Amino acid sequence: MFGSVLIRAALAAVTTLAVVPAAAPAAAADGAFRGATAEHRDVTLTLSGGRVTRVRVTVGRYVCRPEGDIGPLAVDVAVSARIGRRGTFGFSGGPSSERLRVDGRLGRGGVVRGRLRLAGTMGIGDPCASRPIAFSARRS
Repeated sequence: MFGSVLIRAALAAVTTLAVVPAAAPAAAADGAFRGATAEHRDVTLTLSGGRVTRVRVTVGRYVCRPEGDIGPLAVDVAVSARIGRRGTFGFSGGPSSERLRVDGRLGRGGVVRGRLRLAGTMGIGDPCASRPIAFSARRS
């Protein structure tokens, strides 16, 4: 009988812990996060209200077929991408000629890390793309 009481108490404690939601790291993360890409180019992400609202980045290599590399190319995209409870986010934004894909995570200490990729077409329909590019940015 005593053992079953301990088991019930332990199960209740585990259930209670599982129901308590984790604090959202995005709650106090409003502001600009500035940093660099793996190509040593500037990147700025703006966060507001638990969302990524803007990304400005320069992509060094942007290769079109058959034209070749037409980079560097500066991109400024306004979005409204929700930051999840674990600090993760992902979105695509911008016109089809310069579609930016960003996946990242807001970590402890106010650091955003992730990957981005730019893809699109030139005016005549030729495909263009960057490679996936890692980035890191800190609250400024």
